[in-house]
Amino acid sequence: MKQVKLTKAQISISQEDEKFLIPVFETTNYDKFLLMDSNRFIRPGKVSKLKEAIERKDMRNENEIKVRLSKDGKTLIVLEGQHRFKTCYDMGLPIFYRFSIMEGKDVGLFASTQDKWTLHDSLRYYCVEGFHDYKILAGFQKQYKYPISTLIHVLSGRNDKTMLDEFRKGEFLVTQGLEFVHELLSKIQEFKPFNDKVYRSRTFLKVYMDLMTHPEFEHERMLQKVEQIPIRFIYCTRVNDYLRMIEDVYNWKNRNPIKLY
Repeated sequence: MKQVKLTKAQISISQEDEKFLIPVFETTNYDKFLLMDSNRFIRPGKVSKLKEAIERKDMRNENEIKVRLSKDGKTLIVLEGQHRFKTCYDMGLPIFYRFSIMEGKDVGLFASTQDKWTLHDSLRYYCVEGFHDYKILAGFQKQYKYPISTLIHVLSGRNDKTMLDEFRKGEFLVTQGLEFVHELLSKIQEFKPFNDKVYRSRTFLKVYMDLMTHPEFEHERMLQKVEQIPIRFIYCTRVNDYLRMIEDVYNWKNRNPIKLY
């Protein structure tokens, strides 16, 4: 069995502690493993993320798969780590595994206790680790009280499927001018008294970000119209619906109506 070599400092700090030598095995004989039918379905998206993580930094031996021996003693039943097993299988990499005292009935309970990091957890971690762009985002959240996902969108100028995954990986980058973002959020805050749900809508924020560059659109005029007819300032779910709503409010009693969509 391969031994993990410890540094002198590691030996010094742990020499008085009780030591457990738990055997960890490595193999490329995938045929000896069996996945449990009762376990969760394999999610291709999670396998893809694990492949990316391994390619970025291979830490398979830090998180070995947990197995138990089948009743006939010929098969290793995977209790925990089926996605890691599938990932290694697809990539042709060795499996690191160890035997567990878990039984089949314990798998669901064990899995349910594994909490996924929230965006708040990731933000705090990267701020403490000194990631400058994450510190900027934390400052904006403290000032404007928007959800982290909304501020990620505004500060990165992105709204795609990989945006939050990259944030959790520490790859978030601020690409928008900070003065522009401050101006945008400050102006949107002025709509809060009229409809809090619209004010907090990421879609509305996205639409308004684009409108701030519209040559004929004036924020002060829009705010004035909302004050006059607040009942028309309504929550929507789609970009085009917000554009129609804003256009309707903005052009109310306006001799020079503008077209927004």
